[in-house]
Parts: sequence; C-alpha cells; structure tokens
Amino acid sequence: MIKLLSLSFVISFALLCSMNLNAQEIDTLKAKGFSAEFKKAQGLAFNGNREEARKLCYKILKGKPNFHDARILIGRTFAWDKRYDEARKELHDVLDKDYDNKDAISALIDLEKWSGDLSKALFYCEYGQSFYPREEDFLIKKIKIQQEKGLDAKSLQTINELLEINPGNAEGIKLFKAYKSATRKYSLIIQHDFEHFDEPYVRRWHVSSFQVLRRNSWGSLIGKVNIGDLVKEGEALWSKEISKQFEIDAYPRISASNYMYLNYGYSPDNLFPEHRAGAEFYQKLPAKFEASAGMRFLRFKGSSSHKNVYIYTGSLGKYYRNYWFSLRGYFTPKNSDVSRSVLFITRRYLRDAKQYIGLELGTGTSPDDARGNVSNFDTYKYDSWKIRFAYQDQLIDKRLTYLLRAGYEREEYLVNEKRRILTVSVKLSYQL
Repeated sequence: MIKLLSLSFVISFALLCSMNLNAQEIDTLKAKGFSAEFKKAQGLAFNGNREEARKLCYKILKGKPNFHDARILIGRTFAWDKRYDEARKELHDVLDKDYDNKDAISALIDLEKWSGDLSKALFYCEYGQSFYPREEDFLIKKIKIQQEKGLDAKSLQTINELLEINPGNAEGIKLFKAYKSATRKYSLIIQHDFEHFDEPYVRRWHVSSFQVLRRNSWGSLIGKVNIGDLVKEGEALWSKEISKQFEIDAYPRISASNYMYLNYGYSPDNLFPEHRAGAEFYQKLPAKFEASAGMRFLRFKGSSSHKNVYIYTGSLGKYYRNYWFSLRGYFTPKNSDVSRSVLFITRRYLRDAKQYIGLELGTGTSPDDARGNVSNFDTYKYDSWKIRFAYQDQLIDKRLTYLLRAGYEREEYLVNEKRRILTVSVKLSYQL
C-alpha cells in the first residue's frame, strides 16, 4: 500500500513539473511573439507609418499590459506627430508603474524640448539623474538644453561632469569645443574679392577687407577697413587707382526671435561711395522660415543723377533638413521707374552648420557685393545674370573658417552689347 502511494506521488509530481514546464514554454513563446510584433511596430514607426505602429502596440498591450517598450513607442510617435498631451499621458502611465524607467524618462525629455518647455525638459534630465547619476545620455541632453536656455556657466559644469565620468565621450568633447568656440569674443577676418572683364576694355577690380569681430551679450560688432585696387587698360586707356573705405556693421539681438543688421561706411577716396548706410530687420517665423525687410543708402561724390541712391530690400529664407534657401530682392527707384534685382541662394550643410556647399543665382547688381561698392555702381543695368558656387569649412580645431566662392556673370552694359565677368572671393576667419 505504501509502495502504491509513493508511486502515485512520484507520478503526480512529474505531471506537475511537466505542466509547469509547459507554462514556462508558453510564456517564453508569448514573449517571443510580443518581441517580434514590437520589432514590426518599430519598423512601421521609423518608416513613417506611425498610426499603424500605434495600433500594433495597443494590440501588444492588450495581451501584455506591462510591456512598457510598446507604450513608450506609442508616446514617442505621438510626440513626433506633435500630439504632446497624448504623448505625455502614455509616458506618465509608464512612470506610474515603473518610476525609474530610463527610456520613458529620455522620451519625456525629448517631448518637452520639442514642445518648447525647456524648463520641464531640464527637470526630467535631473529626475533621470537622480536614479542614474552617471548616465551619459541624460547629461548630454542636459547640456544641450542648458545651452539653449542660455545657461552657459551651468552647461560648462555639466560638460565637465560628463568628461569626468568618461573623458573619451565623443559628444562631450564636441560640446566642450563648441562651448569654447562660442565663448571666444573676437575673430580676425581677411577677405579678398576679385572681378575681371575685358569688354569694352580690360578691368581688374580687387577689394581686400580687414575686419575685427567682437561678440557681445547684445549681438556682434564688426569693424572693417576695405582697400580697393582698380586697374583699367585698353588701346588708349590705362589707369590704376587705390582707395580705402571704413565700415562698421552691427547685428543687435532684439529678442529670441528677431534681430537687426545696421551698417555705416565712409570713404574719402573716389572708388567707393562717400557714404553708405543700411538697416534691416529680421524676424524668425514658424516652420523654420525667416523674413526680413530693410534699405540701403549710397552717396557718391559729384553732381550726377546717381549721387544719392536708395535701395529697398527684403528676403525670405527657409531651413529644410540640411538645406537653407533664401530669396532676396532689391528695388531701386529712379524717377518714375524702379530697377529690380533678385538673388537666390541655397546651401547644403554637410558635417555641421559651418561646413556647406552653396549655389547663388541672380540678376542685376547687389549693393552688398564688393562690386556694389564702386563709384560707377549702376543699378540700372539693361540685362544681366550671374551664377556663383561656394564652399565653406573649418580647420585648426575649428578656429579657422574659410570660404571660397567663384562666379560667372553675363552682363549687358549697352543695348545688345554684352560682356563676361569672372569673380573670385576668398574669406578667412580666425577665432581668438
């Protein structure tokens, strides 16, 4: 009898273990199924099918309510769609159940930054650090938010904290170099512009510019000395003239969304306008647009009808991903007529905002070009167009910025008489 009971116990125990093993296998299979479905949802979300990704995540949560990765993905996709309140609800639901969930905290930092609430984004950085004081991702996000809020001294403290934890952190090193660059107050700038044409005579026009830029709390100020060297030569013509011009530019900030450009220049010599002045107001707009409106004034020596020239200008710019587009117009009244010139610029940014390739297309003459400085500046050209290519990059630990431009212009200087103009420009800027 005892033997029978023992045998029965052994069989029952084996069956129970078998049942438990099957339950574990079932849970494992379910988890694998949820994982596969979640990977599919991630793929949908990253490919832009965010609504389908959310549906699949909600389906996962019905079977496994505590599958937090699925709810975090729902929150992120809502944030990508700028549905911030719905995103907060999902992410807070995760933190209610798992208060130190690193991915949910990171998603909330991004959400608040995108929504424009930098103070709340900074709060979640510090909240995350309270659980993960050595988490480098939280520190990097915190540095960027501090810099965006203008908390430069605090951002440097956080950069130092990050580099103490990991001296080799590539993003931390990059942020430190950017901080040092931004806090350098002075730049020395040398620029040389050259223009050449050979109809109806040969003309070579050189302008060398020596500039000092100072960054201030209110904006930047630039002092310039320009040296112009003009050579004309032909069968019965040869002349060479050198002139100087003194200029000052200012870019005062008015608020976080607008600023101004102010300019004044004086020349005691003949090649440049005796006086030149300019003012323009820039306004940032939604969707990464920027618009501006202003005017330029040129006063030439002599008593010609072009002694005083007033030029009205405006622009519309747009950032799209790694591209910048700008369309600018110049309008110069003369008697009952108005001369018009248009300049279109596009840039493709490469490694960062300081490295780009650019294309410029225009008609007419711009008063902001080196050529627009000369005493025979004529806004009333019959017909002209130009194309220029540009490339900018940095060297020497990003302290030296160089800009190269080359262009070709076809200009009608008399009715049905056209000439080709070649232009080259080199600009070097070194931060002290």
